[in-house]
Amino acid sequence: MNLVELVEQARVLAGDESVSCAIVGHVWKSNGGRSCPKGLYDCSQTVYECARCGDTDYGERGGPAHLECFTHCSRDFYREESDADQT
Repeated sequence: MNLVELVEQARVLAGDESVSCAIVGHVWKSNGGRSCPKGLYDCSQTVYECARCGDTDYGERGGPAHLECFTHCSRDFYREESDADQT
């Protein structure tokens, strides 16, 4: 971690809402769900929204919804091993 990242994290801890999520990362919160992208009829995928910047994650690779669905799902009939490295 470099000095800029440490300063940005300190600003976050101090409550500064102008800190860029690109530097310190998103603060993901559940904001509903959508149909299972794997086609399971009785399953859904969480939709996330960043509490800081309002960005949304509908299951894009690298985001928490994709990780949850394609790496951690116990009903996963095709697990994408490469996603396990993105945690």
